[in-house]
Amino acid sequence: MEEWDEIEVPKNVKDIFVEMKNTAELMVDLAYSSVLFNEEEMAEEVLELEEYLDLLNYHLMVHAVLAARKPREAEQITSILHMAHAIDDMSNAAADLAKMVLEGVELHPVITEAILGSEEIIGKIYVSADSLLVGRTLEELDLATNTGVWIVAVRRGKRWIFDPDGDFKIFPGDILIGRGTNTSIDYLKEIARGNIKVMGNE
Repeated sequence: MEEWDEIEVPKNVKDIFVEMKNTAELMVDLAYSSVLFNEEEMAEEVLELEEYLDLLNYHLMVHAVLAARKPREAEQITSILHMAHAIDDMSNAAADLAKMVLEGVELHPVITEAILGSEEIIGKIYVSADSLLVGRTLEELDLATNTGVWIVAVRRGKRWIFDPDGDFKIFPGDILIGRGTNTSIDYLKEIARGNIKVMGNE
C-alpha cells in the first residue's frame, strides 16, 4: 500500500465511489485479458489496482462516517457502503483470476468459454502501418462510438499502457486490448489491419 500513499484520492463520497467503480471495472477487464492471453504483466497490474481500490475503500469509509450526522444520512451512507462492499468483492474476484495467471494455474476450459461467450468480450487487436488508426488519438477516433469497442489497454513493444486517455496516439505495431461485442471487435480488427479505410461517420 505504501506506493499509493502519495496518490491524491477524490475528496468526497460520490467521487470516491465513482473512482472505485471505474477501478473495479478496469480490474475485471484486465483480469479477463490476462487469462485469455496469459499476460503476466496485466495480471500484476490487476493486483496493483487492487491495492489502490483498498485505499479508496478506506477513504470512502472515513468520509462516510464523517458525513453521517443524522439517522436519515446514516441510512443513505449505509446503502453506499453496501455497494462499495459489492465493488470490493468484484475486485477481489478479479485479483483471484490474476493470481492464477501469475501462479501458472491451468484454468478450466469452462472459464475461458464463459469469458468468450459473454455478450461483451475482450479482444486483442494488432495495428498495421496501413491502418487509418495510425497517428491519431483515441479522442479523434472515438472508437467507442464509431466501432463499439472501448480500449482498456495498449501494448507497445514490451510496455503496457493501461486505461489510455483521449490524448493517447496510436502507432503502427501497437496491440490494442478492447472490450466490445464479437461483431464490434471483428470490425475494429479489420480497420486495424488496414482492410477498412473509412470508419463510422468519416
